Amino acid sequence: MDPAVIAALVSAPTAVLAAAAAYAAGKAQGRASLDAVRRQAQRDAYAQFLDAAYAFSTSSRWPSCVARAERELAESGASPDTEGIHRRAAELRVGVSIGPLHLANIVVGLEGPVHVAAVAGEVVRRAHAVHDDAAVIGTGSTEELAQMDLDTFESREADARVIRAMAIFSNVGRRHLNGEAPPRDPWATERNLADSDGAVSPLLQSFLGRSAR
Repeated sequence: MDPAVIAALVSAPTAVLAAAAAYAAGKAQGRASLDAVRRQAQRDAYAQFLDAAYAFSTSSRWPSCVARAERELAESGASPDTEGIHRRAAELRVGVSIGPLHLANIVVGLEGPVHVAAVAGEVVRRAHAVHDDAAVIGTGSTEELAQMDLDTFESREADARVIRAMAIFSNVGRRHLNGEAPPRDPWATERNLADSDGAVSPLLQSFLGRSAR
């Protein structure tokens, strides 16, 4: 047999193996690049969602709404009675738009994964509960408002529930981005994050960088 043919036959398996290895390496590299791009998209989606949630929480927090109502009434020259202040505060609270949070939630749902999107959905649900909480005051009669003891009413629990869900979303999202296994029950820690009066624990205060009361 021609020596050139023999050499070709001997080298053929090596060439095939080399080509297969190069193809596999290229495919793995392409998959890694795609994963990196998707991970960055998820990171951006999570950050935008937390930004929208923080903006909603800050603007709708009951003590902040009461302070704004007091300023408005004082500037208008109206008598700053407790009922008037709290009714206006309720209007301001309901007026804080959930739209940006909804849009950010849609992106998180698209980027996934499912367990992270589920926590984001709970944040949105609790944001709606903040509006429902204010509606109790905004639509209540004078007699009903008198029974609420509005001088001490702060609606801390509705506010705190949003903040706690934000913290849990941050934890679940961070674990996913770092390649860690998702927690079996992401909400199990929530029972340890609230004080007996429904206020937010120091752990969550540091998460927001300010007092959540």
